[in-house]
Amino acid sequence: MKLLSSQIADLQRELNNLERERREADDDWRRVDAEYVRLKRQREELDVHKRELSHEIEWRTRELAALQEATRHAATA
Repeated sequence: MKLLSSQIADLQRELNNLERERREADDDWRRVDAEYVRLKRQREELDVHKRELSHEIEWRTRELAALQEATRHAATA
């Protein structure tokens, strides 16, 4: 009877440890998932910013080319 009680106690400890480990794994998963969502949102914001900067660069390049062309025409006139 003592052996059976000991085995039950051991199994109960193992079960408790496994349940604790599972809760910790769930907590870790939630933290990682929240970080993934945050980084994904940040990446989307950076993509938008990059597109805006690219459009600004294109616009400034065209404006510069037009001013250079106007300067050349003014110099020849």
